[in-house]
Amino acid sequence: MPLPPFTLFFHPSSPVKYFDYAIPDVPTSVEDERVLVELRRLFHQRERTARFEFFEAFAPALPETLLRHGFVEEARQWSMICPRDALRPAPDIAGLDIVTLSTESPADDVHDYLLAQRQGFNPVDTSEPTHSDLVQARLDFLVSGWQAFLARFNGQPAAAATFSRPIERITEIAGIATREPFRRMGIASRITHFATCAAFEQGVETAVLTAASEAAGRVYGRLGYRPFSTMLAYVDGASSR
Repeated sequence: MPLPPFTLFFHPSSPVKYFDYAIPDVPTSVEDERVLVELRRLFHQRERTARFEFFEAFAPALPETLLRHGFVEEARQWSMICPRDALRPAPDIAGLDIVTLSTESPADDVHDYLLAQRQGFNPVDTSEPTHSDLVQARLDFLVSGWQAFLARFNGQPAAAATFSRPIERITEIAGIATREPFRRMGIASRITHFATCAAFEQGVETAVLTAASEAAGRVYGRLGYRPFSTMLAYVDGASSR
């Protein structure tokens, strides 16, 4: 959704806040504060938290404006890039099985994918995906063009990942989430490698991702990803309390 000088993105169904954000289209500092008032209204209208995600080098003056208008820095993350010829293998994990999801996937696979994604991002969320969640997820696979992956460890949903519809042979590996009982086992590395390979097999030449921390960046670095910029996230201070 355009709201110059920003573009707003809203996930059609998922409550995960990281799927909703605004990005600057130009290196702006927002001269007209009415834009931020309208932006907050549009997020609130959809019962979403107003957020921004952008490269620090692209809009270096924007953080000061956002702080002045009640936004707070939520994250300072590594953006990383992996050309096709730089990808390195991830160790196999006994008992780990990764499946690729589609609109034709069994309901159990879609359910477990949503559960792994939901609890990977928010471990205290114990809610089960509903039938309408499954229907919406299948629609998302069809409409968005994103490819989704589910990792099970010994039959239990453990992790999820996606990659975006490629643009000019570039894709984003995103939504990498591992449930707490299955962390520090190498599963995130394995599903990231699997998703990246799948993207390359479909003609992608370059994959990018955002590492949530320096530790996560080291994991992706072992796969051949390297940092290329700093990604900033700012969230509405009133909504984050």
